[in-house]
This record gives sequence, structure tokens and C-alpha cells, in this order.
Amino acid sequence: MTRAAWAERKVRALQQRHKSLCLIEIAEVGILAEHRRAVRAVKRQLDLYQRQREVEKDEHRRDLLAGSIFACVDLLESLQRGR
Repeated sequence: MTRAAWAERKVRALQQRHKSLCLIEIAEVGILAEHRRAVRAVKRQLDLYQRQREVEKDEHRRDLLAGSIFACVDLLESLQRGR
């Protein structure tokens, strides 16, 4: 599915759920929902990397996981600042 088709599908679904809202309000609701989804996805991945790093015995692999953890933390901070 293309990005445009995906966005159109999301807007149509929101329009059906919130019939009293105008298009701008529907877009705002959709954007906020996608932002929350992105934050949840990054938190989930961060938790996964942290758990993997705790049990990893190979030092090189632990270092790679640490880099992934730092990347997730940076992404999460950026998302939480609204960027």
C-alpha cells in the first residue's frame, strides 16, 4: 500500500468514527495517534534491546546492543520533544 493510500484509509476510518469533526480536527486526531504509536514502538524496542543486553555474554554484541539502546533513547527524546 502506498503512503497516500495508507493516509487516505486512516482519514476515512477517523471520519467514520468521528462524524462531527471537521477534516482539520480529524487530521490532528490522526497525527496524535500516530505519534503515540511511534513512542510506543520505540519504547518497546528499547526494552527489547535492554533485556537482550542483560543476558548477552559476548562483549562485542553487548557493545552493539548498547549503541542500539543509545539510538532508541535519542529517538524517544526527540519524539517526546515533539520533533
